Amino acid sequence: MPLPYPRLVVAAAVLDSLEHPTAMLCTARSYPAEHAGQHELPGGKVDPGETPEEALVRELDEELSLAVRPGTELVPPEHLAVGAPAPDPLFPRDDAPAWPAMHGYRMRVWLAEPADPRRGPRRGSAHESVRWVALDEVEALDWLPADLPILARLRAQLPR
Repeated sequence: MPLPYPRLVVAAAVLDSLEHPTAMLCTARSYPAEHAGQHELPGGKVDPGETPEEALVRELDEELSLAVRPGTELVPPEHLAVGAPAPDPLFPRDDAPAWPAMHGYRMRVWLAEPADPRRGPRRGSAHESVRWVALDEVEALDWLPADLPILARLRAQLPR
């Protein structure tokens, strides 16, 4: 079993609808230079005292001006799962297996949908593009390598 990574980040596969998804919100990074233009699942770091779900909602609001309703978590398969570190009172509920992410982070991922279709998404400084993409076209985009197994899990989980 791999060693646990020290810091948790969260991300979302934001779908136009959790019940009948047809499109996913795809965000292309604006930095660092080696990843500029590559797509990623939006999200960010969990702050001390936050639960992962609270961090997810906050990060999507900060990055994309997007209020979301989180759905089910996309749990990594056992052979990819990164174990949680020892309990830390600064990071409550950081105890679930996570996906390996860039730069030694652990990442938990949820499905989500816009809570208010009239609000967001808006492109901020972290992304060079933010757009809705039909589900059957999502995998044709240039994704960060760490997100590829998550997209495969997403594809397997969505109704056809």
